[in-house]
Amino acid sequence: MLKAGYMEDWVYGRTYSGTPQGGVVSPLLANIYLHELDQHMQMMKAGFDKGRDRRPFPRYAALERRVLSLRRKIERLRAEGADRAEIDAAFAEIKAVNQERRKVPSVDPMDPNFKRLRYCRYADDFLIGVIGSKREACEIMACVEQFLTQTLKLSVSPEKSGVYAASKGVTFLSYRISTYTSYGAGRKSNRTGPDGRTWRVVRRPTTGNVSLRVPRKEVTEFCKRHGYGDLARKTGRPREQFLVTSDVATVLAYNSEFRGFANYHSFADDFKGALGLLELVVFRSLVKTLAMRHRTTRARTMARLWNGTDYEVSSVVRGKLRGIKLWRLKHLTQTYWTSPVVDNVTAGAWWVKSPNDLIDRLSARRCEACSDTTGPFEMHHLRRLGDLRSGSLTVWKRSGWRRKTIVLCPSCRAAVSGREHARTESRVH
Repeated sequence: MLKAGYMEDWVYGRTYSGTPQGGVVSPLLANIYLHELDQHMQMMKAGFDKGRDRRPFPRYAALERRVLSLRRKIERLRAEGADRAEIDAAFAEIKAVNQERRKVPSVDPMDPNFKRLRYCRYADDFLIGVIGSKREACEIMACVEQFLTQTLKLSVSPEKSGVYAASKGVTFLSYRISTYTSYGAGRKSNRTGPDGRTWRVVRRPTTGNVSLRVPRKEVTEFCKRHGYGDLARKTGRPREQFLVTSDVATVLAYNSEFRGFANYHSFADDFKGALGLLELVVFRSLVKTLAMRHRTTRARTMARLWNGTDYEVSSVVRGKLRGIKLWRLKHLTQTYWTSPVVDNVTAGAWWVKSPNDLIDRLSARRCEACSDTTGPFEMHHLRRLGDLRSGSLTVWKRSGWRRKTIVLCPSCRAAVSGREHARTESRVH
């Protein structure tokens, strides 16, 4: 496939280097070749990661000790029956110290004994995250570029490569990835004092939260590429290629384009806000296209499409009237990735990956019904899964996963065959 060449205007051209652009084998070959980069990054990560937790920020720790000392002082004053003014003064000092404590971080963000390296690759695009200094990030980038150029003989695009601050973000796979600080009331947490007394406090704003956002450039280019209209002016324009197609085909085409773009960016935190303006321009473009096709006004076209809850067109499919709705953002449910593991293997995949090959199971030399290991053993094909319902539930369910095959000893084979024969006789009579 690497030497197959290419056709352009029915003229054959040879392939001298690289993989075919847009070929189905290109991503596969990229994963095979860049597997060495993955291994290299694992080695770098093992040598770079350091520390378990960040050390406490010195100023924050000192203020925290001061608050604890004042609380103990208040408890002592209450036990001694001190004047109320002295207790109120201690409370006022605690409030002032807490206000000052909220201005400093609880842990040292630049702790030299806490470092992390994160690496994510998709095909030939990869992103490296570094918890450390800018100098260390530049050194990692130089090391990766050296490995790519000298070991893998690959060139690095200077336009797409660089070192960026996490707070400013970077574009990766049409997403804007950046960190932010979550300000607001936040949730409350329980605190326990040295004497066992508990109280609830408001959590501090969290920093370094990773967010996925839709870049405005991606939305603008998508709108321009499909010719929907002017995104800045919120105006749509008719698309001449749909002036000779039916209303159903036009709506299906608009739905397919916009739904695909929205589904791809559905993991973004701001996808509805970022795509709301695009939705308006797409809708106005569709209305103008249908109005021009039927030589009517946009108001009449919108009134004709409106069915009380959504805009839709009607068609007759197999003798029945069917309505096709105009797809909008309200029809998309935002999905959240709950697992921290990217390659999360489902239970069904584990069943498929389980050792259920016939020869492997026979070589195990164990009856799957009674766990006998004396033998001999043979593979039995069940007529019905109900023939094993008298045994363990797991046994006959496992047989269903394995296409009704089960390894049995002679006694279990005779018992199962007898039940199958009895069922057959009862059905015949």
